[in-house]
Amino acid sequence: MWSLMHAIELLVGYPMFRDALITGAAVGIVCSLLSVIVVLKRLAFIGQGISHAGFGGVGTAVLLGVAPGVPQDLLVLLFCVGAAILIGALSRRRAVEVDSAIGILLVAAMAWGVLATDLSAALGQYAWYVQLVGPPQARPGFEALLFGSLLSVGSGQMLMALALCATVIVAFIATLKEILFYTFDETSSRVFGVRTTVVHYLLLGLLSLTIVISIRLVGFVLVSALLVLPGATANLLTRRLRWAFALSLAVGMIGTVGGLLVSLEVGNLSSGPCIVVVLCIIFVVGYAARFGLFRRWGGSEGPELVERA
Repeated sequence: MWSLMHAIELLVGYPMFRDALITGAAVGIVCSLLSVIVVLKRLAFIGQGISHAGFGGVGTAVLLGVAPGVPQDLLVLLFCVGAAILIGALSRRRAVEVDSAIGILLVAAMAWGVLATDLSAALGQYAWYVQLVGPPQARPGFEALLFGSLLSVGSGQMLMALALCATVIVAFIATLKEILFYTFDETSSRVFGVRTTVVHYLLLGLLSLTIVISIRLVGFVLVSALLVLPGATANLLTRRLRWAFALSLAVGMIGTVGGLLVSLEVGNLSSGPCIVVVLCIIFVVGYAARFGLFRRWGGSEGPELVERA
């Protein structure tokens, strides 16, 4: 029988599970706050492009002999931020359409990540390479990279995640008015003196930091779920922006903590997919509540986020 108390005892009593809970809660908070902006500004596909750029960072780390942990996470962060800057530059100048720029960088980064891993194995037979970077590392588990492994998060990575989460939250709150103005009406915000280019790259930078934090939780493929589902669910249920942030935060926390509890209790389920499934269930419930409620009242459509301040 499913025992919530047993899962809670694991989270509280064992440092490994406790680190996972703290990291998951921090990531849930940050992703939920940004999720409202991602949904309104339609940046979900950009999040996919930035997250998959991390493959290039992992492959480069293996090629350079950088061991998994905080140093490797920093290299992944560098690749994600670089991808965000390139996507932002190409889309702002209209030299390449944004979806094309994302597709190009996504496949290029993933191809380089795999190629760099293969190069590391091929060069491992040469003495100069071994002396330079050390013995070849084991090929990274791509399944873990794709779908995440929250329970593998150590204390050092937890502290790094908390620091990055705090940085994102402070920067987001400090520039919230400018971000909201830019999100709802970029042209008017420029007329009223908002530096839209700065806000554009700031938002991409915050997304990059958030994605790197989330990779350990749900992996490259599923990271966009945390940046889309909480905000999309909130958009179904309220038309007030402040309530949208509150609902998005609640959905994100329930999804991350609830998915982790299910993963721990069952024992054989990966934490990332569990979190995403819980988030999807909440979204389906919200969708059914919205349209079922409004059909009962005789309306055809539910509420949308229209409040801009």
